[in-house]
Amino acid sequence: MRAPLPTARRIVAVTAQLLVQWLAAHLLAPNVSSETRRRLAQGLAVRTVRACGVRISSRGTVPGGGEPLLVVANHVSWLDVYAINAALAARFVAKAETARWPVAGRITRAFDAIFLRRDHFRDAARVVTAVARALARGERVVVFPEGTTTDGTRLRRFYAAMFEAASATGSRVLPVAVRYRDASGRPSRSAAFIDDDTFGGSLLRVLREPALTAEVRWGTPIETAGRSRRELAALAHTAIAGALDLPSWAVERQSGPLSRARYPGRAGPAAPARSRRFQLAWRVGA
Repeated sequence: MRAPLPTARRIVAVTAQLLVQWLAAHLLAPNVSSETRRRLAQGLAVRTVRACGVRISSRGTVPGGGEPLLVVANHVSWLDVYAINAALAARFVAKAETARWPVAGRITRAFDAIFLRRDHFRDAARVVTAVARALARGERVVVFPEGTTTDGTRLRRFYAAMFEAASATGSRVLPVAVRYRDASGRPSRSAAFIDDDTFGGSLLRVLREPALTAEVRWGTPIETAGRSRRELAALAHTAIAGALDLPSWAVERQSGPLSRARYPGRAGPAAPARSRRFQLAWRVGA
């Protein structure tokens, strides 16, 4: 394997790549089909990961063909998006603040990100509707159901709302586990984007890491027939927890009947009651 680029050269490479993405967002993305935009974004993701000096270690199989998929992953960093997108042409659900970021906001908007206002419960219903419509058109959509990032050493409970889009459309759910390791193979927190981190500070930590590896573990797709959104969330959560091989104390429990069966003697925090707004919004708005 080639020696990693020194930090200064990586900074130049990433700056150049961001410029390429910005130009593509302005000049190409508005004038091509949605399928071409997905492939273009995938190619740009591969180049961005390479510019950062990050190696991707992938295990498992990404389902081929045009099958729509709700792809769900644990969330550590902004780098997760590039690591997943490098192998999978898809749309992403992103926090609404991202749309206002300099440069990155223009790029994410141009490549059809679906923005979610995390502080507004009702906005989740709108996003579920948008995700369901995308799945119904045969697209693949990536969501991070923890609703926030961690440092990679634990897994939070999954919010079940977005799984309604898969249940309503009959699309399978693909669980994906993401974690990062340093040059010695130890778990690395360099990529973590948490607390008061700025994008610039997080990016510099990644660029300074001598040899950062993003491990992406593709799970077995979960059938949605006859399963509620909470059941799907619990199954995906269990699959990702297993792939990350975290100790039990680092995995926050899901709630509900299925979760109580999986974690006997300890139920997770109570989940909010299921809203018919989530069940019907995508149909009403279709």
